[in-house]
Amino acid sequence: SPWEPFEVDGLPGLQLTTADLRPPFDDPEPAGRHWDFICESGVATASSWGTILNSFHELESLYIDKMNQLENSPKVWPVGPLCLVTEPAVQTTLDANLAGWLDSRLAMNRPVLYVAFGSQANLSLAQLEEIATGLDRSGVDFVWVVRSKWFNGEDRVEGRFGDRGKVLQGFVDQLGVLRHKAIKGFFSHCGWNSVTESISMGVPILAFPLAAEQKMNAKFVVDVLGAGLRVWPSNRGHDDDGGSEGGGELVASQDIEALARELILGEAGK
Repeated sequence: SPWEPFEVDGLPGLQLTTADLRPPFDDPEPAGRHWDFICESGVATASSWGTILNSFHELESLYIDKMNQLENSPKVWPVGPLCLVTEPAVQTTLDANLAGWLDSRLAMNRPVLYVAFGSQANLSLAQLEEIATGLDRSGVDFVWVVRSKWFNGEDRVEGRFGDRGKVLQGFVDQLGVLRHKAIKGFFSHCGWNSVTESISMGVPILAFPLAAEQKMNAKFVVDVLGAGLRVWPSNRGHDDDGGSEGGGELVASQDIEALARELILGEAGK
């Protein structure tokens, strides 16, 4: 079953399911060029001195210490969070209009949900509609960064939410947004940079993994760190691609509505 939990040697207390994994790792007998490349990379990593990671010991001490205690195994050196390396010198580059809107939310004591799924995600129109409907019905104020490639010339969200929802395209100073005191949650694809930035700013995450290692990042954020909530496809119990183009079930608007409210206003969010 995709939802039957199992443990992995060296990762005490963490239970995975095949639904937490992306291809080819969810296949009991993987094969093909992708798998060959993964195996070659594994051999190269095993013969190296170690791995330098954009992470930090306080975040993953249990796993880092376990790996570094293994004999004849490459070491792990966490050198992050890189987003804070130059923090004293960082000057926010938030757009004046966005900064003013966030300041107004803070003054009115209206917490804001930041919504962004990275630069590579390719969401279907159906999934975008579910997200838009869920955010609209949640009653939560939000900033949503969208990509023009999602709409095929038909923008379904611009001007839709009135003053309660701010929809932006193009570059956004994400760290500047997360640093703003009005931001109380991050609806995220759980790319690792986004995860470390959100945690470093003390902002809890609503996890919506889409590709690559993001499912494992989401698992870590929700089940290990307790730093967020997870939104699931409406047909949980079957394999999914998070509602991306090319297949997979959708995350339903009612679940987005409920979890956005819970993250920003509920006890689980606290």
